Amino acid sequence: MNNNFDSLESVDSYLSDPRWDNIKRDYDANGISSLRSPFRVVNTISEEGSKSLLNLLQRDDCWVSGLGAATTQQAVQMFNLSYEIIYISGWQVAAESNNGENTYPDLSLYPSNSTPNFINKINNTLVRKISEHKEGVLPPIVADAESGFGGVYSVFNLTSQFIKAGVSGLHFEDQLASEKKCGHMGGKVVIPTHEYIKKLNSSRLASDVLGSPVLLIARTDALHASLITSDFDDDDREFLSNKRTSDGYFSIKDNHGLAIKKALRYSEYADVIWCETNTPDLGFAKEFADEIKKVFPNKILAYNCSPSFNWIGKFNESDIKEFQKKLFELGYKLQFVSLAGFHSLASSMYELAKNYKGGDMSAIVSLQEKEIKLSKEGYTAIKHQQEVGSNYYETIGEVLLGEESELLSTKDSTETDQF
Repeated sequence: MNNNFDSLESVDSYLSDPRWDNIKRDYDANGISSLRSPFRVVNTISEEGSKSLLNLLQRDDCWVSGLGAATTQQAVQMFNLSYEIIYISGWQVAAESNNGENTYPDLSLYPSNSTPNFINKINNTLVRKISEHKEGVLPPIVADAESGFGGVYSVFNLTSQFIKAGVSGLHFEDQLASEKKCGHMGGKVVIPTHEYIKKLNSSRLASDVLGSPVLLIARTDALHASLITSDFDDDDREFLSNKRTSDGYFSIKDNHGLAIKKALRYSEYADVIWCETNTPDLGFAKEFADEIKKVFPNKILAYNCSPSFNWIGKFNESDIKEFQKKLFELGYKLQFVSLAGFHSLASSMYELAKNYKGGDMSAIVSLQEKEIKLSKEGYTAIKHQQEVGSNYYETIGEVLLGEESELLSTKDSTETDQF
C-alpha cells in the first residue's frame, strides 16, 4: 500500500472520518490527491485547534463566546483569563494590525496576508508564554477571511496561509470582493449563490490538501445588501427585482427570503452558518434559526454581538444580560463581539490621555493603582517586561551564559525590586 500523504488511500482515509458527515464537496479524492505533496506539512496548532473548536461547539450545555482582539497583547490577556477562543476581525486588522502603511476602513484595502501574519504572531507569542510558565491551553483562533480578496484561486491561497499560521476556524462572506464593505455599512453587493459555493469549495479544498480540518463558517450579507451582481442563479432569481442600477447590478426585493435561501444552500458545504444583521434582533434570529434547523437540525449557527449596534438604545439591562443565553437556546453556539478590541483600545487610551493632558502624573498613578488592584485578581501586565517574554529570554541567557553572569537583565530590574 502507498502510504504517501498524496496517495488515494491516504486521502480516502482522511475523507472517511466522521468529522465530514453531512459536509458536501463538489470535487473528489482524486482532486485532493493531485494537489497534495507526498509528505505532510501541517501546522499542528491549526489541526489540533480545529478539533478542539469543533468539540467546544458540539457541547449541548453552553455556547462559545469570544472577543475580537485588535492587538497581540489583547489576545494575551484573553489567554491569561482562559478564554475558550480568540476571535480575529478583519475590520480590526484593517484598523490596527495590518501589514500596510496606514489604518483602513473595512473595504479590503489592507494586504491580504495581514490577518494570517497577525495570527502567526499571536500563536507564536502564546506558545512562548506556555513554554515559559508550563501551563495554559492554546485557544483556537476564529478568523475573518473577508470575501477572500478575489476569486477561487485567491481563496485557496488565503486559506492555505491561514492554516499555516495556525487558524482553527475561518469565515468568508458572500459579498463581491472588489466592492466589499463592512457588514454594517451601505453599498453592499452580494454574489450569486453558485459563485459563493465555489469559494466554499476552494477553501475546503485548501484545507483538505493540507490535511487540517479547519471549521468553515459561511456568512451571508444578503439580509441588508441592496444589490447582487447577477440574476443568473436560479436560487436567487425569485428574490430579485429585475431592475438594474446605474452601477450595473441587480436590485434585491426580498432580503429576508434571499438570506435564508442562501444560508440553506451554504449549509450543505459549511460547518457553521452566520447571517450578518444590522440590529440585535431576536425575532429574526429565531426565524433564521428555525428555517435552517428544519433542513439541517444539527447545523451550528454563529452570531456577531457587534459594538456597531446601539445596545443601550435597544435593550434594558435585563434584556442585555439574557441576550446571549436566548441566542444559544435558538441554536447560536458560536457568539463573539467582533470589534471589542478596537473600542477597548481606543477608549482606554483616550481616557488616559485626557486625564494626563498637561502633565498630570496623577492620571498615570491612577492607572498604576488600577493595575496593582487587578494584579491581585491575576493580571500580570503590570510587569510589562515580563509580559512580553523577558523571563523567557532570561532563561536563554542563563543556559548560555550561566546564572552568575552580569549580563542577565532581571537581577537589577525595577520590576523585580518594585513590583
